Amino acid sequence: MTLSKAHDVILLVDDDPVIRILMRKALTSSVELIIEASNGEEAIELFKRYSPDLILLDVSMDNMDGFECCSIIRALPEGDNVAIIMVTALDQPQDIQKAFNVGATDFMTKPVKWPLLSHRIQYVLKANKTIKELTKSKNKLAKAQSIAHLGSWEWDFKTESLDCSDEVYRIVGIAPHQAQMTLSYLIEVVHPDDRDFVRSTVLNALQTKQPYDIEYRVLNTSGEVITVHDVTDITFDFGEPKLNGTLHDITTRKKTEQEISYYAFYDTLTDLPNRRKFLMQLDSAIANAQRHANKLALLFIDLDSFKKINDTLGHKAGDELLCQAAQRIKDSIRDSDNLAVGELTKFNEQHIGRLGGDEFTLILSDLTDFDSVANIAQRIIDSLSKPYFIQGIKSFISASIGISFYPDDGITADILLQHADTAMYEVKNNGKNSYQLFSHEKHQSLMARLKTEAELREAIQCGDQLELYYQPQYNVITSQAVGYEALLRWNHPTKGILSPIDFMAVAENSGLIIEIGKWVLVEACTQAKMLQDKHIDFKRMAVNLSALQFNDENIYDYVKFAIDHTQVSPHLLELEITESAIIRNVDDAIALLVKLKDLGVKLAIDDFGTGYSSLNYLRNFPIDTLKIDKSFVDEIVTNPKDAAIARTIIQLAMNLELSTIAEGVEQTEQFEILKSLGCNDIQGYLYSKALPAKKLWEK
Repeated sequence: MTLSKAHDVILLVDDDPVIRILMRKALTSSVELIIEASNGEEAIELFKRYSPDLILLDVSMDNMDGFECCSIIRALPEGDNVAIIMVTALDQPQDIQKAFNVGATDFMTKPVKWPLLSHRIQYVLKANKTIKELTKSKNKLAKAQSIAHLGSWEWDFKTESLDCSDEVYRIVGIAPHQAQMTLSYLIEVVHPDDRDFVRSTVLNALQTKQPYDIEYRVLNTSGEVITVHDVTDITFDFGEPKLNGTLHDITTRKKTEQEISYYAFYDTLTDLPNRRKFLMQLDSAIANAQRHANKLALLFIDLDSFKKINDTLGHKAGDELLCQAAQRIKDSIRDSDNLAVGELTKFNEQHIGRLGGDEFTLILSDLTDFDSVANIAQRIIDSLSKPYFIQGIKSFISASIGISFYPDDGITADILLQHADTAMYEVKNNGKNSYQLFSHEKHQSLMARLKTEAELREAIQCGDQLELYYQPQYNVITSQAVGYEALLRWNHPTKGILSPIDFMAVAENSGLIIEIGKWVLVEACTQAKMLQDKHIDFKRMAVNLSALQFNDENIYDYVKFAIDHTQVSPHLLELEITESAIIRNVDDAIALLVKLKDLGVKLAIDDFGTGYSSLNYLRNFPIDTLKIDKSFVDEIVTNPKDAAIARTIIQLAMNLELSTIAEGVEQTEQFEILKSLGCNDIQGYLYSKALPAKKLWEK
């Protein structure tokens, strides 16, 4: 065991005790701890125990001479760190050389000059300490280089040999100093694709004596590809230039950068380019088409009913379906289809992208006719329509594809994508599972709808553009106004008063009808409360509920809030609901209608006879009124079939003890026929148009 020590330790090894006494006496004044051994074996054991800083070792000893003892000590742990001075009476050059060959630090000849011994020992100790510190620093540097994967090398421009650290050897895949590192060998292990670049860089440094800073790949002896960063500098030793370099293994960093790049530009689920990457590729494809005066097509592919898969089978199943769909899109493209920039006759899946969710895109370039695009679009639709087996369950989806062309439909990536998206939504609106080319006329219509939606949102927020008009409903016997239908109007800042036909479709498609409907309920109930307090003949305030409103999960709460907030009598509020809204989900509709009836409100079927007229639901639904649609009233005088339909509706209502209201009555003859058939109430221009609220109080 090596003992810790705070001072120098010297081991004296000589089989002559007199010599050891003389040595100790000469060194006592300068060395604090001196230990002695009388032979080589004892010297080895003391070395293991004390790990001395210096050994004075006699060459000529019995059994084991000094040469053998020195060789053994050098092979022991810490044996390289001790200074060994061989003491010999031999003065032949070959003996001195042998001493150095076995590892001696220095030698002394006998007889020893005792007055100089102490100085000689101190000098050797100091020199050995310096060597130890240098070795320690070198080891630290080697360790640091190993941790940092950073090697160092030096080239004197004169020879092929390079002076390299151990880490350089590791990078190229050979054991340190297994072979002489030369410039030729180092260039030889450079990756073939980078070799000419590295060779020319080094030759330029040789000619110009200028440093360089480059990155390249090394193919080491194990076949591993390592990326290195090679940075150099020029130094001068005694006026002679040298090229000093550091070789940094940046393979891990490069892999990390590649992973970061992958996550930035690729969809991790399908391995397809994401939106950012695809738009870059589309820009490149457009630039290529522009240079060669070619056309290209952009296909925007949206999976139909994908949300149903997620909702019923879960997101994991949805992800699996997306992966299968992506593969089917790839498989739908044949090798003969022209797709990619610079590779116009070969399929390149890099030009299929996933924009997000269930949306995919595809670039077709170097086009000569539309038929090829149509064929590809139809193949994709056919492929995506085949059954999927997700988690053992057979499932089906379809796809809607919009197509735009460069340069006909746009000259930038954003415009082409927008127009392909527009065409795709036309497919959605027309039944899905098909493809559609972009139409400028339809695009203008869409832009108008988007503008209307934006203006409608602003109208809702500002609160002073929407208002209700009220069309009176008259009793056919008394000709007195007994109720009103609340009709929405939009006082547009530039277009004037707009009726629902001008904006209701936009409100429905955008979902804004929900917010508008809440406001209408409160506003209509407020007016109904005022009429209730002033007119004893007032019986109803009719408010239309769209299908979207009726099927909203919060509609009951909206109606109850309007009643509670305005304190109107519930029986004065009549909700008009279309047949199509009720018939969507009969069981849920019955439950909701019963809850609304429990509030005390009245319920009317609007436009009765134009939808799913069914005696079955009339029998089961808690309905109070049937409204005869204007389409049956318009020709009731001249068309016997319309008159027969009106008669049937009125008779049916009587049999079911329901009241009837006919809308759109504009002629006296129409009124007389409806009165004769037993219709209860009417509304229409014969009596009054819809009136603003302030006009109600003038009547």
